[in-house]
Amino acid sequence: LDGILVADALEALTPAHRSVVVDCFYRGRTAAEVASARDLPAGTVRSRLYYALRALQLALQERGVTGP
Repeated sequence: LDGILVADALEALTPAHRSVVVDCFYRGRTAAEVASARDLPAGTVRSRLYYALRALQLALQERGVTGP
């Protein structure tokens, strides 16, 4: 059930934010690796990751998931 909620919340993110979260957390890549692969500055990747995680947290809260 948790996996379904997370997958649904990930779909609520923008494609740019979702892809950074997937690359960093599910594929285990660093921000520098993602930046190099996408020809982006590392700061841009870190910024997208920061805002993506904030949006993901809100999306999960809207679905009734509470944090620690």
